[in-house]
Amino acid sequence: MTVRVLAYHSHNISGSDYATNDHVALAADLETLHRLDARIVCLETIGTMVRERRLDTGERIVGLSFDDGPVFDVEDFTHERFGPQRGFANILRDFSARTGREACATSFVIASPEARRAMERAPDCGYPDRAGWLGEHWWKAAADAPTIAIGNHSWDHVHHAPATIAVSVQERDNFTLVRDYVSADAEIRRASDYINARVGGRCRVFAFPFGHVNRFLVEEYLPERAGEHGMVAAFGVGAQVVDASTSVWNIPRLVCGEHWRSPRQLEALLA
Repeated sequence: MTVRVLAYHSHNISGSDYATNDHVALAADLETLHRLDARIVCLETIGTMVRERRLDTGERIVGLSFDDGPVFDVEDFTHERFGPQRGFANILRDFSARTGREACATSFVIASPEARRAMERAPDCGYPDRAGWLGEHWWKAAADAPTIAIGNHSWDHVHHAPATIAVSVQERDNFTLVRDYVSADAEIRRASDYINARVGGRCRVFAFPFGHVNRFLVEEYLPERAGEHGMVAAFGVGAQVVDASTSVWNIPRLVCGEHWRSPRQLEALLA
């Protein structure tokens, strides 16, 4: 049996084919998972399996995740260069309607409104002329429906776009520098409180920005302060399989476009 978690970014669109468009890739990958008879489960379920060491089920288990929280995770839209795009949630619903198989995912959202507005306006984030593409108006409705769960992707992603961020670090875009209680609380618990206030307390899993982890977060803050931040599992990035050695506070995810760029490569990873 294999347990894998796949990560996609709905704002990753630089073309109209599999290798350049995560919407095209997600739709194709669902067909691959169906052909391989993989069972898609929510990330909280995978977290429970890792915590309880219930990984030998004889099945191929796959979790799906979406990062950064663009509205493209749930809504169809028209890209200014590459035309109409089916939203991730609708791709999942189309698949379920066609095959009769359940398909769910977790969208990891950034909490800080100020950080999201700055990222929306930043040209290097891809959509500076599209207002509200990192808005939060869709979180509650998504959390109320069975297809998309809402996860915690930190307060501000320690991103370079905002003028200020929650922590004092030597550099931006490096979450490994969040390595003390005050900083971790500002980035993780504060984000959890904000998101849960908007989705009715159902945000229970965390994804490390950039996949950056450190010993303090994985071995101290996340396990020892779980009663404060409310997370039950955390997800990083890495090509290793999920097995008995996996920490529930650093479950690896394979990233579309980084770890695989074709259906054949994905199938090899799931073999």
